[in-house]
Amino acid sequence: MAPHVPVEYHTRHGLVAAEQIGSGPPLILMHGNTMTAASQRRLAQRLAVHGRVTSVDLLGHGGSARPAGLFSHAYVRMQGEAVADVLAQHDDAPVVLVGMSIGGMAAANAALVHPGRVRALVLDGIVRHIDAPIVAVHRQQLAALAPEWQRAMARAHGADWWPVLADGVITAMTALATSRADAIPGLESLAVPVLLCQGGADPFCPPEHHRAIAAALPHAQQLFCATAGHLLAWQSAATFDAAVAALLAAHP
Repeated sequence: MAPHVPVEYHTRHGLVAAEQIGSGPPLILMHGNTMTAASQRRLAQRLAVHGRVTSVDLLGHGGSARPAGLFSHAYVRMQGEAVADVLAQHDDAPVVLVGMSIGGMAAANAALVHPGRVRALVLDGIVRHIDAPIVAVHRQQLAALAPEWQRAMARAHGADWWPVLADGVITAMTALATSRADAIPGLESLAVPVLLCQGGADPFCPPEHHRAIAAALPHAQQLFCATAGHLLAWQSAATFDAAVAALLAAHP
């Protein structure tokens, strides 16, 4: 595997840590809740066939800043603002944004801030509104983490911070569900090319949520796998990679 080079970006919400791999046209990769750029290295390696991949640690994750007020109904908005600030610093060519779950919601928000800087958008397993069942799935999944995963998360985020992050994600998801806030306001106005990925057995993004996203983006290219769970990038890697390649070939 090629080396992953650490880089940093200064944003309105503090430092965003990242890793870069590859060369050529820029892509930015955003992970989901409780993950890190390091956990996405194999995916970054796959995407690096298309150019230089910058894989970020979302706010509150890995080496990135832990701003006050993050774990609230502002969680997705703040993540999107930080990604938008990272995007604004990629001024060499239009950028492909690839977002997983919450990272995809942040990517969509960043694209709405700087649409002229975005070549294409890959959104894998995203929702527009958090509801009580989605909060319950987050809670169940975190409670069921095996001891080896708990140790891995402690290494990734810091032993003292990992329990704070785990609780904070639940707090943020609960606040979003309670407020019924639109996590991607203005989604219908998104005009950049989009690949929308969805697994039919995804507990974090149930079918009704996917249908709402698809209705807001009627011109998006759809990648749907009926038997797949959360995140087609991992659940159906070869199909996902082929769809990304086709999207980028269509929008050079």
